[in-house]
Formats: sequence, C-alpha cells, structure tokens
Amino acid sequence: MTAKRDILRAIEAARAKGYVVFAPTRLEGIPLLAEIEEPLVIDFDHVLTVNTLKDILLPRCERLARLDVEGSGIDPTGDRDAAILVFGSRPCDAAALAILDAILLGEVRDARYERRRAKTIIMTVACSTCDDACFCTSMGYGPHDGTGSDVLLVPAGGGYSVAGVSEKGKAFLSAVGLKEDTGGGDAPPVLSRKVETGDLKAWLDANFDNPVWRDVSENCVSCGTCYYLCPTCHCFDITDETGGARGERLRIWDCCSFSDFTKMAGHQPRRGRHARYRQRVMHKFAYCPDNVGKVACVGDGRCIRHCPYGVDICEVLSKLVSTK
Repeated sequence: MTAKRDILRAIEAARAKGYVVFAPTRLEGIPLLAEIEEPLVIDFDHVLTVNTLKDILLPRCERLARLDVEGSGIDPTGDRDAAILVFGSRPCDAAALAILDAILLGEVRDARYERRRAKTIIMTVACSTCDDACFCTSMGYGPHDGTGSDVLLVPAGGGYSVAGVSEKGKAFLSAVGLKEDTGGGDAPPVLSRKVETGDLKAWLDANFDNPVWRDVSENCVSCGTCYYLCPTCHCFDITDETGGARGERLRIWDCCSFSDFTKMAGHQPRRGRHARYRQRVMHKFAYCPDNVGKVACVGDGRCIRHCPYGVDICEVLSKLVSTK
C-alpha cells in the first residue's frame, strides 16, 4: 500500500521536473479538473469533475494560426512545450481517451491532439464511490478499470495500490520515485443504474424514421450542455476572427444539437430537434461502432446530472429498444 503523502510527493517531483499538473480541485464548491500549483488543493473525494480530459487534450477554443497582413503574414501557432500530468481523473474519463484515440488517431490523424496525447501522463484514481447517474458498467467499463490510463491508483485501506498501465506510465513512476505496489485494493462501489444495450445497434440501424424519436427528444432544448460535458464528443468548427489587418483562425467545439450544425448554403438537412437528437444517439451508438468499432459512451453520467431539463440517456436508450 502506498501512502497518500508519497503520492503527493511524486506529484511535487513531477512539477519539479517541469510537468504542468492538472488535478481535481474545488472552485466555489464545484469539482473541476484544473491546473494546480499546490498538491494539497487536490480533491480526492469527489465523484466526478464537471469537466473532462477532453478540455486538456482537445481544447474548446484553440488558435490554429495568426494572420498579420502588414507584418509576418500567416503564423501557425503551436502548443506549449511542457509535459502534462493529469492526476485524479476517473476511470470513465480515461476510458474516453481510448475512444478519442480511435477517432482522432485513426486513418486521418489530428496532429495537435496527437502531440498533446504523447506528452500527457494520465494518472487515474479509481472510484471509491459513485452516484445514481453513473452507468459505466453498462458500457463495458468499471470503477477500477484501467483503460486509457498510464497509471492507475486504487484505494486500499486508507492508501492506494499503484500500477503502471502503459510503458509511458511505468517510466513516469520511475522518474518521480513512486514504486508500483499492486497488492490488492478496496472493493469497487456497486452501481445501481443499469441499461441494456445488447439490441440497441440493431434497433438503431432499423428505426431511423421511427416516430419515437420525437417522443424521446421532447424535453431536449438543444442547449449543448451534454456535448460540452461529454468526454467523447469531438465535433468542431473552424472560424476566422478578423480585425483590420490582423486575424486569427480558431478551432472551436461544435455540437450536433445546435440548429446551425450541418447547415449548408442555407439548407438544414436535420430539421427539428428530434432529428438533431437522433443524430447524437446514432453517432454514439451506431456510427462510431461502424467506423471505429467502439461505442462513443463510457457511462460517466454527466449528461444526466447536468441536463437542465432532465433528459436521461439511459431512459432514452431503454425506451428505444422497447419500441417496435
């Protein structure tokens, strides 16, 4: 068993080696994954941060280039050079990276995401508690799952067992003086929420025009909250912001719930909220399995916790597969 103080020392050692550290901390009482300068502010006891690893590896607003007509012309911008340590992410968020990797590092590779991914260590802390929005086990994961992690810490009798999951993680542990200690761990929490998805893909493939889509999307207001808090959603837009002789090219998150998403030359092929909500469900549970062999959902439950109108993806999926 590794003591908490030894883990904090390892985080300090990482900072001394030049790592920028992100970890869960409380900001006005809200658990957020944020850059920290002092390990003592880390919140070990949260269920799940509101934001995700996606915020770090695929930022919501990213400058791609600067334009100065009167000066240097087009100047591509890059990332900061420092290595990144993300400490305290939960297994569902780390598992989401395996999905993003399959999408963004596949046949067409996202160079910026790839660079960030290569220089980032994901040090996951397994869950010791959950709430009634968690459903990771229904998606094939679990509270102590190491998928997508470089290092996995599992609560064990007041301390933690420590395992290097990837070769990059093992090298990191050696560099910061933290030994692997995989001698057991506390039992994982039991999740009360379950959703059956065995027949879902077949149902989706056969029911694109089923009237039930209007029923399940009735409370959706297309606000995009579920997209912005989802660890696997990855759609983006490219926009140019100009002012006089200068400008910037930006990559910004986009969302299939928005009314302008897929709008082309004034034509919107997905008319109505039901069509846009259908696209979200189809993308996650039909198109991604077809394209990369993975369902684009890890059961983290943020979309359930934070939807302002109570749309519950588990209830939606159950209603879909029970509809003829």
